[in-house]
Amino acid sequence: NVNLGYDFITDMLILEFQLDNSLIDTQQKNNPWFSRAAQSLAEALRLTASQELDIEFTELVTGYRLRKNAKGSYIDIYLYDSLSSGAGYAVSVAADIGLLLDKVEKLLSGCDCNSACHKCLKHYRNQYVHGMLDRFAALELLRWGERGALAAEIPQSLQQTYIAPLSNILLQSGCMISVEADRIDVESQGQRKCIVVYPAMWVEPNKEDTIFVSDAL
Repeated sequence: NVNLGYDFITDMLILEFQLDNSLIDTQQKNNPWFSRAAQSLAEALRLTASQELDIEFTELVTGYRLRKNAKGSYIDIYLYDSLSSGAGYAVSVAADIGLLLDKVEKLLSGCDCNSACHKCLKHYRNQYVHGMLDRFAALELLRWGERGALAAEIPQSLQQTYIAPLSNILLQSGCMISVEADRIDVESQGQRKCIVVYPAMWVEPNKEDTIFVSDAL
């Protein structure tokens, strides 16, 4: 096994997001929200920064990492100059980081696509992560970092939309789905439980006679 690489000195900007393990599911391997949110926010930061600096987005490189220590869990979103020795682009946006993040939020919230498209996050240089990009997950992470706001509960109508395609599949297994105005129930072998679809950002809730399903799943 061989790793090929090189080191070079450049300028880097890092945004640190401290996560609350009691509220946010930080299990990266089991929760697709984590990688989708971090990668999408990193891409949005690069696109917005390049527009503000009026440079090609290839001049900046972005990414993320998860850190855990005794104090908690963190997501680092980093942005650095692709030019060796640094051109000063990444550092120059730090002075107006509040304004930059406002524009990142506008980019993420201003599109009308279901997750990501070429009008917001997708371009030819990030094709390898197109399947991960999700502007809604990125918005959730950004709003947590800025305001400590968790993702909102999923409206009942949207929960029903998520569950509807499963009804026929579950029926073949003896599980019958019934939908009312304010709840979704599943009945099997004389047992009846409520189904709740919750935001993948959350730690999985726990309530008697209720099955919780992440919206990412």
